[in-house]
Amino acid sequence: MTDPEKAEYDDVVRQLMAKCEQLAAENAALKANNASAHQTLRAIYADSTQPATVRVRAAQAALNVETPSLKPEPAPLDLVERQRARMNRILALPLSEREKMVRGVAA
Repeated sequence: MTDPEKAEYDDVVRQLMAKCEQLAAENAALKANNASAHQTLRAIYADSTQPATVRVRAAQAALNVETPSLKPEPAPLDLVERQRARMNRILALPLSEREKMVRGVAA
């Protein structure tokens, strides 16, 4: 192995070691803050030092938590049924009782 080849290999090893140290520090930081999965994803997609592909994947994964999905709401049939039952109870009252209720509102 020639000196230039050895120097090139040493440089590659040095770069790989620096990247490993960087990733180890990042991993330790993520573990140290005891964050939830969502908080970790937010930290990753907010980190501008991360590659765009990593940030996009983290944002996609966090999207389901951050924006609730739209689900159809059931019709308020319970309210309608209660109102009809109340109306039927009022209509079942004698006319004199119903008149008292109306007078009671006006009084």
